[in-house]
Amino acid sequence: MLSGVGGRVPIAIILLIASVARLWGLDFGLPSPYCRPDEEAVAAVSLSIFARNLNPHFFDWPTLFMYVVASCLLPYFQVGRYLGWFRGEGHFLQVNAADISTVFLIARTLSVISGVASVWLVYRVARRLFDETTAVVAAGFLALAFLHARDSHFGVTDVAASCLILVSFLYMVRFADSGARKDWMKAATAAGLAASTKYNAAMIVAPAVWLAFSGGVRKPVDLAAAARLVGEFALVMALAFVAASPYVVLAFPEFLRAIRGVSAHLAGGHGVILGRGWTVHLFSSLRFGLGVPLLVAGIAGLAWLVAKAPRKGALMAAFPVLYYVLLGSGLTVFARYIVPLVPFLCLSAAFAVSELGRWIAERAERPRWTPAVIFAIALLVIAPSAWSLWQFDRLLARADSRLVAAEWIAQRFPGGAIVGQVGRSSSHLFFKEEGPRRPSRFKMADLERTATDADVVVVPSSPFPQHAIAPEVLGELLARYEPVVTIQASDSAAGRAYDWQDEFYLPLSGFSGIVRPGPNLTIYLPKGR
Repeated sequence: MLSGVGGRVPIAIILLIASVARLWGLDFGLPSPYCRPDEEAVAAVSLSIFARNLNPHFFDWPTLFMYVVASCLLPYFQVGRYLGWFRGEGHFLQVNAADISTVFLIARTLSVISGVASVWLVYRVARRLFDETTAVVAAGFLALAFLHARDSHFGVTDVAASCLILVSFLYMVRFADSGARKDWMKAATAAGLAASTKYNAAMIVAPAVWLAFSGGVRKPVDLAAAARLVGEFALVMALAFVAASPYVVLAFPEFLRAIRGVSAHLAGGHGVILGRGWTVHLFSSLRFGLGVPLLVAGIAGLAWLVAKAPRKGALMAAFPVLYYVLLGSGLTVFARYIVPLVPFLCLSAAFAVSELGRWIAERAERPRWTPAVIFAIALLVIAPSAWSLWQFDRLLARADSRLVAAEWIAQRFPGGAIVGQVGRSSSHLFFKEEGPRRPSRFKMADLERTATDADVVVVPSSPFPQHAIAPEVLGELLARYEPVVTIQASDSAAGRAYDWQDEFYLPLSGFSGIVRPGPNLTIYLPKGR
């Protein structure tokens, strides 16, 4: 229905929309390293790798993403040295340790690129599995899928891993048609790189195994040939994984300890226990991350495809079903864990919408209406997700409450101060160092751990549990202080759905009444001051 130059215009527009949705507010929270959990770990490991410490000594995630971030620091360093920003590598490391914003932005930009590339890959996959119209719809769904676009702002590994999963899946789909060995090897290589970005991405092996033993979408193969295909895939995948994260072998005891810790963490939960992932991801992460219409269309479309074209449907369903079953068994349920399923649900939702649109046009005996009917249904399906994304992006672009509070204190105490804080570390303020080897004039004191006479005290308030300190102890602590200003981030309205275990202060649902990212912060000064 869409072909030639005219057929390229819709996907070009969709890619532009996807880019804007992911770039808007990309510098959120900077220069504070605490506004998005786990970004600081990526940045610290990347700087260490840049300093030629190739062993990350951190294996909670594999290291490909951090190696790429570190490699992107090289041209930045060379240009900066040429322009006189940096005297040498030591000075570069000192500058970026004092203000880590550039490293964060590089990691976030890689996530943006991965997110936009994923939209293009979904389009390519859908063209091969279905048709041009369905491909445009699928790409549009992913471009505006709230959870995917939200996490494309974050300099962590989830969206990059999801992108490489799609690369692998695209070559599997090509192999199903072509039977070409080069497509099989490319699929295996991309699968290994995906697993080297996020361990759970290794489950993309599921459709490969199904392809080998079913012969793909069209023809069967014998068991011996299937076993050889799987063996080749596993070998190439393993080599790609180790090549991109070599210290999983070179520092195997560290890697093994980390894997055991990650497994225990996934199974045992993180902070507040919300329930098994099967329930939480369906009724929270995906429900609010996609919107009910897109989620329902994705699940229905997958079932519809399996019923209508079982071999093609099995190929589509193998990864998301295995991933959901295994990942959902744990009690750690960060919404970002479910991001790899989003592109597949967008694909199956686009199939459902296209089939429904064609059926309606046929029933109305107006076949020429088919594209218009399909796109009208698609707009209705994506509307809730697009609205959530709009709300999220406009809020993310506003100054974080933690930055506003730090600026207020800096203006009130130009010569520096001791800043007392209570609450979760994610609610704490951040003051940049004055320069390399020049500490900040503002000394931070965690009043829950250290008793000190602070010049100013900051107390957070949000729906998250804020601090372990007993109310009466906090009352005694604040007895000689008085509140002077409150930085309001949100009202106390009920009904918001947060990513409760991930300490991120913008919700998945319920944006009304939110003014800016971050917790509400009340600033106290000594009485009479």
